[in-house]
Amino acid sequence: MTNKTTKNIRLCCSIAMVMIGLWTIAMGIHLGELALCDKIDWHQNSLVKILVYVSSIVSTLCTIGLCTAAIINIFKGVRINTVFPKSNVKLLFWLTLADFCYRLCLSNLFVLYGETQFTLSSANFIMPFALLFFAFMYKVAADAVEENNLTV
Repeated sequence: MTNKTTKNIRLCCSIAMVMIGLWTIAMGIHLGELALCDKIDWHQNSLVKILVYVSSIVSTLCTIGLCTAAIINIFKGVRINTVFPKSNVKLLFWLTLADFCYRLCLSNLFVLYGETQFTLSSANFIMPFALLFFAFMYKVAADAVEENNLTV
């Protein structure tokens, strides 16, 4: 791996970490505002509202955590000259599931305002499908790199 490629990977990962930090702050503010919002009657359908709210927090934290772990693994991989760390394969599959739950919760946050209809749209499936495809492609690349390293 050339020095320029290593620099570019590190730069992209650093930018991704900054974006994850900003995303974490934005989601923390958003979810905090929801908890304190006067327009939400927490006493009516409280179990459903609490379930949606807690699911939203958990799925957000899982998605952010898995993204962060994948980027940290890439940083570690670059140090040992491995572009596709094998440890990211399982993380990417879990990230697909976490992203689906995250998007499902975000698209149904209006339940907190009294709506009773649950929404499941095609938009909930597009990004998780792309992540699933990427996870399979990443697995193929990680296997190919590992096989190439064994033959040399």
